[in-house]
Amino acid sequence: MLTLVSEHRVYGCHKLKNQGGKCTQWHGHQYKVILTLKAPYNDLDYRNMIMDTYDIEAIFNEFIGVDHLNLNEFMDSEDPTMEEMSKFFYDGLKPKIECLVSVGVYETPETGVTYEPME
Repeated sequence: MLTLVSEHRVYGCHKLKNQGGKCTQWHGHQYKVILTLKAPYNDLDYRNMIMDTYDIEAIFNEFIGVDHLNLNEFMDSEDPTMEEMSKFFYDGLKPKIECLVSVGVYETPETGVTYEPME
């Protein structure tokens, strides 16, 4: 089994209605989003790749749409937490990246969440 990791940056703002602290106010982050793809060695494409990283980047950028997101609007959520973002991004990208197995979202270099569906 081979694993491909593709890292992206997303700039966005949000506020968390139910957090109860300072995050109930509008604030922004530079998110790191990590896509993890897996495929058996025998399933590589004609280029001997799981997927071309340029194709992954294009799909990701098309999904995001803009480089500065209002996550509350983009996700139609009152509480767009890292947990919710990781699942939202997974669900939105999986139809176009079949071998996607997980999505990690990091709000800071030290703090992140990874969504991987249960089988």
